[in-house]
Amino acid sequence: EDKKKALLISKNEDYLSYVKQMTPAEILPGVMEVLDYLDENNIRYALGSASKNAPLILDKVGLKHRFAAIVDGNEVSKAKPDPEVFLIGAKKLKVNPENCIVVEDAIAGIAAANTARMLSIGIGDKNVLQRADYVFKDMTAITPEFLNKIIS
Repeated sequence: EDKKKALLISKNEDYLSYVKQMTPAEILPGVMEVLDYLDENNIRYALGSASKNAPLILDKVGLKHRFAAIVDGNEVSKAKPDPEVFLIGAKKLKVNPENCIVVEDAIAGIAAANTARMLSIGIGDKNVLQRADYVFKDMTAITPEFLNKIIS
């Protein structure tokens, strides 16, 4: 038990040292274009993550200031596929869940978005994320035209 605990602590310390070295170069292609579109159209957005390091990661990559709300593992008691993380995000944005759009790369996140009655966009393999309302191979495939369509 003590060995397991020591291993987990060591693993977390390694991860945190990696996070502390992160830079804007870590931002995935297409993310900035989507965030720029949202900003240009005065659409507020939140991050919903199980990671307790989400605020630190956003800070290190230079994006923290752009998010109107951040919900991380410190604020939720239930993991995805429970929709709690997204429902708290909607509440912080003062937006009804059915007027929210969730971008997710995991089955559990898509399930959480769908349970919350939010529009779900899957990023990744369409065979894996088949329950998403829309699926794109990566963020670069999300166009302004598509965003106009789903937001209007």
